[in-house]
Amino acid sequence: MERMGVREEWLRNIVAEGTRKHHQRALRRFVAFMRMSPEEILEARRAQYGKSKLMETKVIEFFKWLQETQNLSANSARSEVIGVQSFFSYYNVRLQLRGKLPDTHMKLDAEKLTVEDLKMLWKFNGLRIKTWIAFARDCPARIGDLLAMRREQIKPEFLIKSEKANVIGKVFLSMETIELFEKYWNTVRKSPYAFSSPHDQTNINRMLKAAAQKAGIQKKITQHSFRKLWITSAINLGLPDTVWKILSFKSVPQATLTYFLDREDLRDFWQKVVTHLSLEPKPNRVGDMEKTVDLLKETLTTLEKENSVLKTRIDNLQSNTTTLEDRLNEIGDFAAHVVEFGRYNEEEKEALRRTYNIKEFPEEEKQLMYAHKEIFEELQGEKGYLDEKEWKELDRRFTAKVEEWMKAKKKKEELA
Repeated sequence: MERMGVREEWLRNIVAEGTRKHHQRALRRFVAFMRMSPEEILEARRAQYGKSKLMETKVIEFFKWLQETQNLSANSARSEVIGVQSFFSYYNVRLQLRGKLPDTHMKLDAEKLTVEDLKMLWKFNGLRIKTWIAFARDCPARIGDLLAMRREQIKPEFLIKSEKANVIGKVFLSMETIELFEKYWNTVRKSPYAFSSPHDQTNINRMLKAAAQKAGIQKKITQHSFRKLWITSAINLGLPDTVWKILSFKSVPQATLTYFLDREDLRDFWQKVVTHLSLEPKPNRVGDMEKTVDLLKETLTTLEKENSVLKTRIDNLQSNTTTLEDRLNEIGDFAAHVVEFGRYNEEEKEALRRTYNIKEFPEEEKQLMYAHKEIFEELQGEKGYLDEKEWKELDRRFTAKVEEWMKAKKKKEELA
């Protein structure tokens, strides 16, 4: 039988597949940098160990080389060095690098997804986004594992094998998520996969970026953000380490995994986290309409601020016809605009008008408002938001519409 090389022996003892691939790449780069085989590198280290710091010097040079020639960031280069350190540590000839290289930097807390962000994403987006959000909230798996799940697997609970960690884990899904999938499948082409549009990691993250912009969230949100939020919530809620690791498909000893997968209370632990990550408050039959009206009132206040730019533009036109200007300067008229053109059913519109004495715009002014809405929808297209250039274009085109309308109105009044 052929003897195993030092690299193969070391890699065989790394349990997690993702870590094994990372460390293998790191050693491959170090071998290229040193221009020596793994056996020659290890032999040189053993000869110098306890006598010379030459290998430490070489690793520091390797760290700089990765940044200068391989275009790696300091954080990524430091991560590669960790893989090289693992190689030497396995053979009991550890590198002494304390204080000689920078530590890896953690991402700022400001970029972390919060429960409030989750609710905002849910509130301001449509069926496709809501289906993915509920899916990611229920199942804190890696994005590759989520995309690999098939339609027939979408049940209250089932087992999957995590591709990266190479471990078996149990997935729990809420009825809310299952019902969303059934609705979502009716809107996309038939596919064997549970989530089929888009069906790659890059486009999923692009979809989430657009969803965050639509919800007004100024953070970089990716699928990994949902996974981190779930794990952080589980730890903060006091779930045992073994439990949250199994539920998030991290490596645990096989004997422990087998025991916990059969435990009846595993779903109870999962439910505790999912309840904490509730996407919206459960409806209460008592006072539902009052809560709806309060929520719509908050929306009116927000839209009043957002429309201040539009009002200022109209004020600056300095037209002799002040009817429209006077109307737009009053908060009640903003409310009338929002109620008429917002996404409210007739019952909610009636409740708003009755509660806050909100009037309706005359028909001719409605036409102008519809023009603004049409321009906005044309510019945003399928992506669901406007960039800075498109906001300026919206402002320009609508200003032209306002000027045209006011001139026509003035001419009409003169003829009368």
